[in-house]
Amino acid sequence: MATLVLDHVTPPRYFFGALLTASVVLALFTYPPLGVLAVGAAGCVLLVVTETVEDYVGPMTIVALTVLAAVTVLSAALCVVRQRAESRFRSVQAVAEAVQLALLRPLPARIGPLRLAGFYRAADDEALIGGDLYSVRPTPFGIRVIVGDVKGKGVSATQTVATVISSFQEAALLQPSLDQVAERIDVALQLDRDNPPAEPMGGGRPAYARGKAPGPADEVFATAVLLEFAADARAVRILDRGHQPLLTVRHGTASVLEMDHSLPLGMGDLLTAPPRTVTHALDPGDILLAYSDGVTEARDSSGTFYPLREQLQAHCTDTGRAVSPTGLVTFLEEDVARWAPALTDDLVAIALQPAPSHDESSTDRATDE
Repeated sequence: MATLVLDHVTPPRYFFGALLTASVVLALFTYPPLGVLAVGAAGCVLLVVTETVEDYVGPMTIVALTVLAAVTVLSAALCVVRQRAESRFRSVQAVAEAVQLALLRPLPARIGPLRLAGFYRAADDEALIGGDLYSVRPTPFGIRVIVGDVKGKGVSATQTVATVISSFQEAALLQPSLDQVAERIDVALQLDRDNPPAEPMGGGRPAYARGKAPGPADEVFATAVLLEFAADARAVRILDRGHQPLLTVRHGTASVLEMDHSLPLGMGDLLTAPPRTVTHALDPGDILLAYSDGVTEARDSSGTFYPLREQLQAHCTDTGRAVSPTGLVTFLEEDVARWAPALTDDLVAIALQPAPSHDESSTDRATDE
């Protein structure tokens, strides 16, 4: 409409009708193909009517109509391409979400005697999954948990994430000890390292980008902490394979839990002695926090690392009452986002707490509220 007004109020030697093509191009990004054609047709009609009324019909009018018609047809064709690309993107996104749900299943609020909550955030905003991982499984040997961080980040690390989680989920059900579970994951990662995937049949895309497939000279490993809770969740066995130290929140105090560190998963062939499993008792109300280095290495605008223990301690002090796993991870997720709006690494945090007994349940519900 602005184009036609300009064409009307200016002398005949000025011609603005060709600017109607802009409306067709803009329609390309918002309307379906038929809508683009309708906008172009309406522009042609308005141009002819206006030029006829003003008695400006001439060679410029014919040229403008030709250009407008050509742009309309081209824009409609591009609109078809855009719709197909959007449809393909939605399909790929649906597959990505399915993969995420298969690998990183949403945490329930409670598994048997254990309450839990957590959050996961990939460094790549366009990706739903990155290089951090977690899994929680009830087994005949107790509730077993793994929280880890594979080498690399973003989509390129998902192959190793899949190997670690699938190996853990199988071994956790079958192996009687945590070190045996870790050994099975070690073997799976070593197989990935020594036997990179071959080119797919039928000329499809390779599983890795060219030159990125792991081979014998590459390091395929994951830092991880494996946990096994007793039948009443009042004791936890911990096997640390090069991961971040666990934190406990006990009676409003956040502290580092003593662990026996060892080499990451995937480097089991370099161990000179089996890693030692450490057992800790848990009091009612204790919260165990497992996390990745993406949390502690988040930086603010001045480059300062996120002080996890100090921030948790301040939160517990400010709250003035017992915190729940849900409340703890909600605070942590929001606080890290405030500290470092632009994350450069994937991050995960899982809070675990022995469920209250029947006598404590009413008090615990009041705490959550």
